[in-house]
Amino acid sequence: MLLNINYQIWYKVCKTIKYKYKLSTNCLMVLNGVYVYSRYIDNNFTRLQLLKFVSYYDNKRIGKYLTVLISHKFIIEAGIKLGRFQMYSISPLGIEVITDLNNSYQDQMYIFCNKYNIEL
Repeated sequence: MLLNINYQIWYKVCKTIKYKYKLSTNCLMVLNGVYVYSRYIDNNFTRLQLLKFVSYYDNKRIGKYLTVLISHKFIIEAGIKLGRFQMYSISPLGIEVITDLNNSYQDQMYIFCNKYNIEL
């Protein structure tokens, strides 16, 4: 049931954030994946590593979302690995977006649970 509730409120959570930072819901999903993955490995990552972790999108779409996130400075290029793989990391501005997402999630979850009288 919790999964269904999370899915229901995801777009409500993203609504204010995507207008504030001028990002699509999919870019927010990828940025969230970047955050989770970079926290998991505690290091920089490549596009291929991110593609394997955020497996919903294909290589072409991940590339487009990374381009948007880099142009908005939510993700930064962190060097080259083995002479050919571009490494990325999440920027402090990207962390700020994730913090706003978490706060919005908590607010929307509270509103949703109170509206429908749900106890978690």
